[in-house]
Amino acid sequence: MAHPSNAFPKEFYLVNGAKTVTGDFYAIQVLVAANAVMTVKGSGIFDPLALNAAGADQYIDPATGGSLAEGSHAAGQYERLSTYAGTVPCVVGTTIYGSFNSVEGTAGDQFVVYSK
Repeated sequence: MAHPSNAFPKEFYLVNGAKTVTGDFYAIQVLVAANAVMTVKGSGIFDPLALNAAGADQYIDPATGGSLAEGSHAAGQYERLSTYAGTVPCVVGTTIYGSFNSVEGTAGDQFVVYSK
């Protein structure tokens, strides 16, 4: 088992309202969710896309490693580009784990963001 100090955050930030924090984060704890979504950038975030959906260029083409071409992809789960600021659903009392480099709240939101 790893030493417990490896599991504790090195720093944490309170996102209170329409604020954005950037850094290297591994968890977001939702204290207040005004509109039930937050905007994040990060890696390893997958979304379902319909056949030839608009906005596909914000996702990684698994065959090439580059961005998907607009209007020429199959329906399925695709990973977001790490530069894409997309929404993630959030529910009060939950902790969302992942690899994030930007977290943005909206008016009335409160999140605690934990740094690696």
